[in-house]
Amino acid sequence: MSSLFSKALVYLGLVDEDQGDYEPGEAPGAASATNDGPEARRVEPRRVDPFETERRVEPPPTARAANVAQRRDSASRVPSAGPMVRPVEIQSDVLLVEEFADARALADRIRDRTPVVLDMRGIDSSLVRRIVDFSSGLIYALDGSMRKVGDGLVLVLPPRVTLSRDERRRLASLGAYELDDIED
Repeated sequence: MSSLFSKALVYLGLVDEDQGDYEPGEAPGAASATNDGPEARRVEPRRVDPFETERRVEPPPTARAANVAQRRDSASRVPSAGPMVRPVEIQSDVLLVEEFADARALADRIRDRTPVVLDMRGIDSSLVRRIVDFSSGLIYALDGSMRKVGDGLVLVLPPRVTLSRDERRRLASLGAYELDDIED
């Protein structure tokens, strides 16, 4: 194999080294046009085994795969005391739910790490069910929490956020928090 084209075909794995040299205009594995006589031979196309391990090349690891591996390693070193939850000093929002479109406002606020109290006291039970189902899915996806804090009132918290005692008192004065855990 002397020509650059032949070497490239071998390098790319399109032909085997023992198939011989090819002229640049000639297809690999085909008989040449000048060999029409008894010396002409028919070459069958090479079958490629999809499970051939000799030519398998693994792609380089991506940055995302490396980050996932690093997170797994760092997570295994952290003691299993549970996630750190600290009271926040920001004010939570009270969202008066009137229609299902208010669920988008809830999702936007939770994504911005703002606690939300859903006031669903003035809506019918089918809409309450839909809003609670949406909130449950949102909280599950974002790893947050949610609990009932009164009749028709649901507190939705972003991940690793809880309400401070002062914030619970403020919400109670607004009528949006009816639990007795304010004095904790």
